[in-house]
Amino acid sequence: MCALSLGVDTSNYTTSVALVDENENIIYNQGILLEVKSGERGLRQSDALFQHINNLPDLLKDIPRGREIDVICFSERPRPLPDSYMPVFRAGKSLARSLAGVLDCELLAVSHQENHIRAALYGSGSPDLKDVFCGVHFSGGTSEILLVRKKEIGFSCEIMAQTLDLNAGQLIDRIALLMDCPFPGGIALEALAEEALVKDVGTDFIISAAMDGVNFHFSGQENQAKEYLKKGVDPSEVAYSLLKSIAKTLSKSIRRLHEKQEFKAVLFSGGVMSNQIIKTILLKEMNRSGIDLYFSPGAFARDNALGNALLGMDHFKKIGGDCHGKS
Repeated sequence: MCALSLGVDTSNYTTSVALVDENENIIYNQGILLEVKSGERGLRQSDALFQHINNLPDLLKDIPRGREIDVICFSERPRPLPDSYMPVFRAGKSLARSLAGVLDCELLAVSHQENHIRAALYGSGSPDLKDVFCGVHFSGGTSEILLVRKKEIGFSCEIMAQTLDLNAGQLIDRIALLMDCPFPGGIALEALAEEALVKDVGTDFIISAAMDGVNFHFSGQENQAKEYLKKGVDPSEVAYSLLKSIAKTLSKSIRRLHEKQEFKAVLFSGGVMSNQIIKTILLKEMNRSGIDLYFSPGAFARDNALGNALLGMDHFKKIGGDCHGKS
C-alpha cells in the first residue's frame, strides 16, 4: 500500500485536517469554519482554541479507515520564525503529538505560512517553481509579500513588503459587516462586487491605495469605504471598488519590489487571494510585467491542512520511509 500523510492545521478561523498518499492524491481534505457571533469582528484566541479542540474529533471521525498513517505534519506557529507564536496552534500540536505517539509514526512541525505556500503550489499546478520566488500571503491575519526560498522540507520566508496597519482580510471583513454580510465577509463581498459588474455601474468608482515605498496601508481604504456607504453609495459599487483597490495596492508593491529583487514568479496564497475579482484585476495590471503569476482555487488558497499533509509526505520521502517500515 502507498504511504499516507496526515495534515493538521488550527488557524485563527478554521480547523482543518487533510490526508494524502505518496502520489499526492487527496484522500481527505476538510475544514470547519470557527463560529463568530453576529456583529463581531473576530474571535479571542481562547475562544478559537476552545472551538478547535471541539472540532478536531468531528473531523477525524470522517477520515477513511483501513490504512495506517506513516507521517503527521502540523502547524505549530504562524510563520517560519523561532519567536513566532499564537495559542490557537496548540490544539493541532497537541493532537498531532498524541496521534504520532499512539501510531508510532513520523512527526513534523512546520508553520501555518509554509502550509499555505505548499497548498498553493499544489493548487496552482506548478509545483516546480524556481528555488526562489515571490510569495503573496493575504488573509485575515497576514498581509505580506515574501521572498520565498525552498528548503529541503518547507520554506524560508523573508518579508519584503507588508501592511503597516490593517490586514487585507480585516479590511474586507469590516466593510462586509457594515453591509450586514456574515463573518468572514470575503465570499459575500465578492458576490456584491459581481453585482456591480453585471449592472455595469460603479466599476470606475475609486477607493485610492496608500503606499509607503513597497509597504502599504489599508486603514485609509476602510475610511473611504465607510464614507461612501454613509453617503448612500450602492454597496455593490463600494464592494467592487474596495477589491479593486486591494488588487492595485498589491500590483504596485510587486512592481516596485521586482525592480530590486530577482524573482520571476509570484505565488498567491491566503483567503483573500481566492477572490476572483482581485485575480482578474491583478492579471490585467501585471500584464507585460515579465512576471509569471500563479493562483490556486479557493479550496487550496484559503485556510486548509492540505499543505501540511503534502509537507509531511515530502518529509517521509526525504527520509526514505517505507510504509510502516515495510519494503
